Amino acid sequence: MTEMSATRAREMMQSFWRVQRVLIRLMHQTAQQNDLTLPQLHGLMMLNEQGAITQKELVRRTRMPKSTLSQSLDGLVERGLIRRDINPDNRREVVLTIDESGKRLIEEIEQQEEGTEQQLNQILSRLDEETYRHMIEAHQHIADGLNEGFTDFEGGCRHD
Repeated sequence: MTEMSATRAREMMQSFWRVQRVLIRLMHQTAQQNDLTLPQLHGLMMLNEQGAITQKELVRRTRMPKSTLSQSLDGLVERGLIRRDINPDNRREVVLTIDESGKRLIEEIEQQEEGTEQQLNQILSRLDEETYRHMIEAHQHIADGLNEGFTDFEGGCRHD
């Protein structure tokens, strides 16, 4: 590896880390403002996107430890934001569904001016469409390249 390519790799990692740190901080702030934990917000958003899914699948998609997710879901069930139902086709599976109150909360969160999505939208609106598309394509190219050679395994990170 040449010095220039090593420098580019370090710069790219640092750039992603900076953005990730700020996004996580904003998500924590959004969660706190809505009386949620970060895992609860993540789970609620995932259920809003995915519809009814098994708890096992939600663990896989969120990459959260099973115990953390289960505890987070308990709070969401208690607040009436989601439902846990036994899968009639497989009584050992729990199916999670977002309730209407959960959907309304997600809609409110998406509209909050100080929320992550609104702040990110404001920043992205400053980019012209071509720059935005190039960024998305570049990120996908990087993700695809980094995912090559990975295999799924239990107990660790998985690729998308």
